[in-house]
Amino acid sequence: MRQHRTGRLLAVLLTAALVAAGCGSDDDKSGGNDNDRTNGGDTSAAFIDPAQDCAEGWDGTTGVEGDTIRLGTISPKTGAITATIYDLVTQGMKAKFDYVNSQGGVKAGDGKTYKIELEEGDDSYDASKTPQVARDLVENKKIFAMVGEIGTETSLAVRGYMNEQCVPSIALGTGSPEWGKNEASPWYIGVLPSYATEAVAFLEYYKTVKPDAKIAILYQNDDFGTSYLNAMKKWIDDTGSEMSVVAEEPFDIKSGQNPESAITSLAASKADLLYVGISGSSCAQSLTFIPASWTPDRYLGITCSVKTALSFGGDAVEGVYTSQATLDPSSPTDQQNPKVQEYFTQGKAAGLTDDQLQDGIHAAGWGFASILLQALEETPKVTRDALMNTIWQMDVGAIGLLRDGQKLITDDAKDPWLIEGLRIVQRKGNDWTEAHPLTDYNGKSNEYAGNA
Repeated sequence: MRQHRTGRLLAVLLTAALVAAGCGSDDDKSGGNDNDRTNGGDTSAAFIDPAQDCAEGWDGTTGVEGDTIRLGTISPKTGAITATIYDLVTQGMKAKFDYVNSQGGVKAGDGKTYKIELEEGDDSYDASKTPQVARDLVENKKIFAMVGEIGTETSLAVRGYMNEQCVPSIALGTGSPEWGKNEASPWYIGVLPSYATEAVAFLEYYKTVKPDAKIAILYQNDDFGTSYLNAMKKWIDDTGSEMSVVAEEPFDIKSGQNPESAITSLAASKADLLYVGISGSSCAQSLTFIPASWTPDRYLGITCSVKTALSFGGDAVEGVYTSQATLDPSSPTDQQNPKVQEYFTQGKAAGLTDDQLQDGIHAAGWGFASILLQALEETPKVTRDALMNTIWQMDVGAIGLLRDGQKLITDDAKDPWLIEGLRIVQRKGNDWTEAHPLTDYNGKSNEYAGNA
């Protein structure tokens, strides 16, 4: 199975290179002729070929019954409060699917219309529990695909299993650089910008503010947090920047503790910038522990920038920096955008309250579901392999709540990242002020993560 992939990919890439040589470069994929690219429904030239990749007897239509497609997701419904707020992502996805179902369903690329059924699993944000939950969804619930699974370590815990089963895992709610290794794990695709790209995007901006900044970082003690730390150090080394990481403290959000002692330790560095690379309620809360004697600029990771997460920081979030790939439904400015107004209308029709519509976490789930639905609309066949091949050759503009100017572009193993556009913003009152406009890092995420 997997042993055939490297040789086949080289053949595909060689063919693509010859086509590019005769028809012009495809490096800039903001436009161009899609006929030069792999057809998502043509498995003879596709990135995924189940005949080589999947076990004998594998069924690509499992989970499709009549006019219903059964999906699965895993999130922390129970466990530490610092993590359970992310179950709201699942509720946002469910609301989007409920709305689409109420409108008759999604019209897939095969011309048929399908209703979406979502099976929910709970792993308490505990990677030791995720494999059992995944097996139940795949083997007992017979899902067609996984969508919007929450957590880096939890997703990594079942990546091997899901790939061996040849079950798509789409729009993973994590930006771990691991999702850039799709040559080894072609059935997995993340939806958040790579954490490595996020770190680089902010440092590229911040060097214009303080080119010799000393940086202190609070990072989650797993692949999520270390992705930020490693990318920052790599960028500093690669660019010869005068910036430096002078203090670093790990933190376990599942511990039930708060990050006060870690912040106190970092404060001793007197760094110019505090970079917070943890998730959940502890993220913004960490700002409340900064002693009055330390006044650094502060950056919160992208998963911490929504209204619910920010609420744990109170007044301490004033002036904080973050990155954005999507519109913020709690922002008075973004609320004027037609996309946000449409989200409010459809979300209310699906039963979401005003608070839920603006908390930012339900909106994330709404966006994850939108990407899955977009892929279904484009796939020529509703089979697991055709869906994945479609999403590995995605080239569409901003959908759902993605910011205007954003693009969803992938190119098999050469560019496995859906979202690579980010803008830098700073918190002013109850809104965000743009510090640097949306910048497209298309095709660079693996390089920043050290995967290239």
